[in-house]
Amino acid sequence: MVVGLLLGTLTLLAPAGMPQARAEGFNTGRTAPSMLVFDASGSMAADDVGGRSRMDVAKEAVTTLVPMLPEDAAVGLMTYGNSDPATAASQAAGCEDVKTLVEPTGLDREGLISAIEGVEPSGYTPIGLSLRRAAAELPEAEMRSIVLVSDGIDECGGPPPCEVAADLAGKHPELRIHTIGFKAEQAARDELACIAEATGGTFADASDAETLRDELLVKMTRAIQGYATQGRPVTGGVTAEDAVDLPPGSYLDVLEHGSPAIDDGEGFSRFYRVQIAPGEIAHLSATMVLPGGDGDTNRLAQLQLRTSSEDGVDCRIGEVQARAEADLGEGPITSTIATPRMGETDDLACFGEDAGGTVLLEVERTGNPALEEAVPVEVQFFAEEKVDLDGMPPAAKHMLPQEPLAVPKDGEQIQPAFSFASAVPAGEGSMRGTIIPGEVQFFRIPAEYGQQVRAALTLGDFDVPEGMTLSLQARMFSPLRDSVYTVAPPSTDSSASGLAEPAMSGTTVQLTQAAPIQYRNREDGGTEARTSFLSGDYYLQLAVVPSDYSAQRLFELPYVIDLDAVGKVGDGPDLSGQGAASAEDRSSADPGSTPEASDGGGAGAASDGGGADPASAGGGVPELEGPPSEDERAGSSLRPLVWAVLGGLGGGIVLAATVIGAVALVRRGR
Repeated sequence: MVVGLLLGTLTLLAPAGMPQARAEGFNTGRTAPSMLVFDASGSMAADDVGGRSRMDVAKEAVTTLVPMLPEDAAVGLMTYGNSDPATAASQAAGCEDVKTLVEPTGLDREGLISAIEGVEPSGYTPIGLSLRRAAAELPEAEMRSIVLVSDGIDECGGPPPCEVAADLAGKHPELRIHTIGFKAEQAARDELACIAEATGGTFADASDAETLRDELLVKMTRAIQGYATQGRPVTGGVTAEDAVDLPPGSYLDVLEHGSPAIDDGEGFSRFYRVQIAPGEIAHLSATMVLPGGDGDTNRLAQLQLRTSSEDGVDCRIGEVQARAEADLGEGPITSTIATPRMGETDDLACFGEDAGGTVLLEVERTGNPALEEAVPVEVQFFAEEKVDLDGMPPAAKHMLPQEPLAVPKDGEQIQPAFSFASAVPAGEGSMRGTIIPGEVQFFRIPAEYGQQVRAALTLGDFDVPEGMTLSLQARMFSPLRDSVYTVAPPSTDSSASGLAEPAMSGTTVQLTQAAPIQYRNREDGGTEARTSFLSGDYYLQLAVVPSDYSAQRLFELPYVIDLDAVGKVGDGPDLSGQGAASAEDRSSADPGSTPEASDGGGAGAASDGGGADPASAGGGVPELEGPPSEDERAGSSLRPLVWAVLGGLGGGIVLAATVIGAVALVRRGR
């Protein structure tokens, strides 16, 4: 079975600014203009798909897809090889025959179905030319996509299609090209994979009617979902000996494969070297942008952090704190650890007075979802210097009850966001949005020392398909992505896993941070308070988990949400995340590389952009966690990710979401 890769074809990430009101006809921001480019060359007439022609199967896939597209989608249709007999008889003419059958200016369902039904395969395969023309016909937008379905290799000469794609990527960094090889030979698969890689798109392989239908369905349905991330590209070492320097900041790497089971020693790791100054604490986190597998709830993935000294001694932190296991469809997997203060602990090997301050970090992926696929991982290093505690408020030893935030009735329309980096900021009042079963959405709430974050939500009216049940889940995270203890009134019990309630029309939930944010909480606070020690942006993760991940779950649940921070603002340190100025080793001219490979060679070489230096990595938690800049959106930010697991129509194949990243996420072993 081929996992669906391409559905980010339509995704437009929510803007980083304040929520926007939606006027009549306003695009929800979930879709971006997309051109579906279909191969109609002579080879598509071959009757080798269960006794049917490739083109007949392709037509069926499109006619199945079109009714599932969201109303605000802008989808065009282009073909090559759909030639009259005279044109098909001439290679020169056939290699110029690229037709736009439907303009990508809106969603003309009847036009798309009628156009594809009229296609007759007969001509040549000018892939490079079709990519140029598709890019030219797409309207300007923050994100644009081309979906190319082909059964063969470009046979028209000129620049190789992969070079064309790279040229388009340079001119239009917002453009992604996603490719499907249908009954394609190895050379064609390699070419299509290269095209996708050049633009940060994805490649999938299909060899039968069921898989092609499912691939198209998943890819285009992903238009309504996305995962944006930020971070400077870095390539960690594959062994401890190859560990690369990692100054404080936010980074983006890739984990190349999983393993048959968690904790089986067969996963994939990246290694980094962090320098911790005397008196500092290193807060280390990793968020794995993980696609699903086949929807089975017994398929688990794990992201684990481990630390060791330069000579390989286990630092003995991270074995418990950093373990994160998740069933499919429940959002990104995040692991976090915090080291002891350097030079102020009995753990002499790593953090004692004579330890030297250098610690190796291993980020390991295990588990069988998307076993052979590379997935991106966000790695963050926040260096907390030692500060004077005189005059700071005491730690919270127990929960502090707060009046729940009132359940909202209506609010300003918002565009959804699907990651920490693009989280919707809390507004001045309530916000109104929609969520699709299987989606995971994120909200950002600034909070000061002495305050507690509150959230309240009510679901509107909706109809649930017969036999399906829905669970509404909400969870709170700190600026360092630690789980935060919360209370869900009327319950008085606190939990770090948030709440889960049956989702029905009119369901209301309230969630409140269990303890006020105080700097002393981490070392001296009660259990419920220890991750609430830093002011900055707190996050609410909202999800609706369906019992059935088939296509019938593709409907919207309206909701109204309100978010705020309440409590008297108190004193606390303004930490930059860059740590003490005494850590001179962090000012390396080429962070993100090994000392032996700073020229860019070898497994531990820095990728383009390297790591973040102290001046550019951003000061303060909001800057480390904030929305991506325009440069980051165009360069190192990852493109859409679906957390929803989507079922194929009729085939019983349950497909999961996959990443479209700034790295090549090409199906391995194709």
